[in-house]
Amino acid sequence: MRSYIAVEIDGVLAPYGGPVPAGHTWHEVESAAWREWAAGCFRPPRRLRLALDPAVGRMLAGLSADLVLVSSYAPGELEPLLPALGWDTLPPMVPLRETHRDHYLRVDDPGICPYAKHTLHWRAGEISVWAQTHDRPVAWVRAGDHHVREVASTAMVYPTVGPLLPYAVDPAAGLTADDVAALREWVREMDALPTPAPVVPRRCRDCGDRGTVVVSGGRRVDRVHEECGSCCECYCPSPTDDSDRFQPCGDLMRQQCPECSCCLVCVGCHCEE
Repeated sequence: MRSYIAVEIDGVLAPYGGPVPAGHTWHEVESAAWREWAAGCFRPPRRLRLALDPAVGRMLAGLSADLVLVSSYAPGELEPLLPALGWDTLPPMVPLRETHRDHYLRVDDPGICPYAKHTLHWRAGEISVWAQTHDRPVAWVRAGDHHVREVASTAMVYPTVGPLLPYAVDPAAGLTADDVAALREWVREMDALPTPAPVVPRRCRDCGDRGTVVVSGGRRVDRVHEECGSCCECYCPSPTDDSDRFQPCGDLMRQQCPECSCCLVCVGCHCEE
């Protein structure tokens, strides 16, 4: 099963917090998110410089996985950096609806990022939701290991079909050849996993919502029953029924779990999840 490598720029492609590693050179960058963020943190606002090494980007591109970016940079702001990043074209970017304006998430530097932990929690949710909809393993590569705990805490809320690996990089060194070798081994393991059978989301004939969800363990379930065309939320249980009697699920009489009230035919019992 082919994997995604979701890589961040700050501390991964562009090291910080130590001497510039060999092979990296400084590049000035224009970024609207940086200007907005820096205006509230620095007086006067500082210009943004990144230490980049094209060999790092080429090592990433050499992995047998699909590369995506996790960044607050706009694509047009990164295109002038393509030679320094070692790429011919810009990889696709993970949509960040909540944290797209948060430029730096340096959790270990609260003086610069006082709300970094809170923001990282939201970003972990965004990455998990993105992974949940792509049905493939995802390695989220970022500086520091705080996202390891965040991914673990969001796993129950946003279970994914394929494994979601939070891979931590030393921000002072950035992505190294050893990191790429570790990612290559992980990709090899993911390649050996069977591809999950696709589940095409269907719309409930009554409420119109799509019924497919991902539950714990990455299992995909279509909550819209094939025979009746309706979801459990529309028919079971009846909102006015306080007894132990069950309501029809669509056109069919079905049993429900007495603990979680889920229709055992449509969605299965979720008590253990």
